[in-house]
Amino acid sequence: MENTQPQAKLSELILASQVKEGFNYRRRYNAEKMISLRASIKANGLMAPITVRALEGGGYQLIAGGRRYRAFVEEFGADAQIPANVSIMTDAEATAAMLTENKEREDPSIIEDAEGAARMLGLCNGDREEAARRLGWTRSLLDRRLAVMNAIQPVRDAYIDDKINVGHVEILAALRREVQEKVIQALLKSPTKITVEQLKAMAEQSLQNLEAAIFDRAECGSCQYNTGNQQALFEASFSGTRCTNKECFGTKTEGELEARSKALSETYQVVRIVRPGDNSTVLPLRVDGARGVGAEQALACRTCADFGACVSAVPDKLGNAYKDVCFNKSCNDDKVAINAAALKAEQDAQTAAAAPDKAGVEAGTTTKAGEGAKAPAAAAGGAKVKQNASAPVKPTASSEQRSVVKEYREKIWRDIFLRAATKLDVMKSRSLLVAELLHRPSDMDASGAREAISKALGLETLAGTSTHDLLTTILALDQQGLGTALQHLAANVSRNAAINDVVGYMTALDINIEKFWKVNETLLDVLTKTEIDAVCVELGLDKSMGKTYASLKNGSKKDFVAAVLTVKDFQYIGAVPALMRWKKK
Repeated sequence: MENTQPQAKLSELILASQVKEGFNYRRRYNAEKMISLRASIKANGLMAPITVRALEGGGYQLIAGGRRYRAFVEEFGADAQIPANVSIMTDAEATAAMLTENKEREDPSIIEDAEGAARMLGLCNGDREEAARRLGWTRSLLDRRLAVMNAIQPVRDAYIDDKINVGHVEILAALRREVQEKVIQALLKSPTKITVEQLKAMAEQSLQNLEAAIFDRAECGSCQYNTGNQQALFEASFSGTRCTNKECFGTKTEGELEARSKALSETYQVVRIVRPGDNSTVLPLRVDGARGVGAEQALACRTCADFGACVSAVPDKLGNAYKDVCFNKSCNDDKVAINAAALKAEQDAQTAAAAPDKAGVEAGTTTKAGEGAKAPAAAAGGAKVKQNASAPVKPTASSEQRSVVKEYREKIWRDIFLRAATKLDVMKSRSLLVAELLHRPSDMDASGAREAISKALGLETLAGTSTHDLLTTILALDQQGLGTALQHLAANVSRNAAINDVVGYMTALDINIEKFWKVNETLLDVLTKTEIDAVCVELGLDKSMGKTYASLKNGSKKDFVAAVLTVKDFQYIGAVPALMRWKKK
């Protein structure tokens, strides 16, 4: 269809067919207003451009102007050129733009806001303050919007269809999902519209259902707020056992959630209570499947600072613990993409290797009876297939350990540098000293070097009251004593020196951690049980411990650590886990 729309003054025209809606902030549109908008576009053209972002694989993702885009395509077809502002945005920036853009469109519904806010929270790794900042919302507004995400789909749809209002949605969102299903059906079938206050009175009964409580209910048996105790006194009473003291019920529930979280803290690096709206911040760590990261990467992820478990505060899953989850959505997305690419490359390589060699047939290399086979051409074709096959991309191991692990590791690295540097031969020691003085002389630890030199040479004090006295003492040293002094001077760098500089010196000097460190109790005390498990699997300790490993891993950390350090016939020297190694240059 020929595009006869009036041309707007815009920076860029793109094919409508190149636009992909992807995550569409707007879910439903008013039919009458869409007809009106389409008529306006037909008569006047698209006066305000849509906003899109360029995609790496080609095409564009629609960011703002969903109503305009749909009306435009309905009127002029997907082959028409549509005015667009093309931007380069991150996922978080695109989501923020979708939620905050209000020009030439209807105001979004509370449900659309809630769904968009939940997506933004996932992109901000659960940081509600950051999500609110990116959206330009107050924290209280973000929390209110996220709270309605526990509303089931029929409730959301009823609101979008103007069958219930915001108050109904907020009340229903606080109920268990099976209760929501019954209540929304009753609301929609009711011959008279139930008010928000009436619904609130009904909902208060369900919110404090003692049968659904996750805390110890021993004290509730004789409590005056237990409606079960009222049944013997009154003919008309609430069915079942319910609590009419909302504050007490909530306090006990929160205490139980905290207790269940604390019980997991020895095992996992991160333990969170996940509340309604936090859906996108928690992802199960999977080895295989659509969201798999691969076996090697999954093992590496178990030592990451963002790996852990969560306890659900969502009404219909209240108190449930979910283990082995990732709290960094962006990183998880990257690892999933890398694994998918690696699997595809491996599959393509296998397909190419198994495919018939058509090159020989096309080149006329088919042998006839009595003739020698023309093998070189066929062989060349086979070699070409192997050379062109894409090699699988190896997953990258996570290096984001917890702060306490990094602190322990860096202390060990600095100690190793000091010990190794004092044992260098003369040429390497002098080279190290020159490099330190040329790179950053302020990193030299004069106090530490003075103490080390004094101790090594048996001097009470190396420093005099003046430069004259200090130099006089040093001039009195023989060649061996001066060499010792220079060696300790090179070995002593400040604890404030950048750890990357210290690692750089060690890699250049080919200093290896295996000669100075092995797995010990101090490290294992710092690690969680999950991290210890990952280290054991990596080093093969789990196999060496045999059948007892599973029970020890699931027992107390103290017994687990003791067993890991006393495995018979295991070679601890040289067994260094990846989380303790520095990267080679």
